[in-house]
Amino acid sequence: MPALPVIAYAVSAAATIGSAVMANKASKDAQSNAQAVGQYNAQVDRADAQQIDLNTQANIAAMRRDAATYMSRQAAAYAGAGIVANTGSALQTQVATAGRFALREQQAFVDAGAQEQKLELAAQEGIRESTAQGEEYALEGEAAVMNGASKLVSGLYSGYKDGVFNFGTNNLSQGLT
Repeated sequence: MPALPVIAYAVSAAATIGSAVMANKASKDAQSNAQAVGQYNAQVDRADAQQIDLNTQANIAAMRRDAATYMSRQAAAYAGAGIVANTGSALQTQVATAGRFALREQQAFVDAGAQEQKLELAAQEGIRESTAQGEEYALEGEAAVMNGASKLVSGLYSGYKDGVFNFGTNNLSQGLT
């Protein structure tokens, strides 16, 4: 039997093994990249949430300064008009104004909290999705290895049936002894 068919089967087997190994390596790289992207995006979402918190604190501090200035001007306007600012309707007006300012501050906190919570949920969902994608890539790599092994065994069996590996005997066990 000429050696050429045996060499062809050996080259085919090596190519099949190499292809399966490379596909498995590529899937592991893809899995790692998917998970890294998910983690990075989660860090971005969390950094955005932290920035929202810092911005909210700064905005509320500015609101408080503006409210204090407004309240001071209101009290000065009452005093300039000869109205006693700490009694009666003038006091009620100032209390109502202070209440409106406090409600604006509370609403800013609530709105910021909702935005931060959305970003945290997006970060967690992104991590879950990237982990699932990574696991899918890993399964594809394992399937490539199994497919390669199947092709290798099938090729060897086909070669055996075609007599490529027949070295003077039809019984493989005889050829091994």
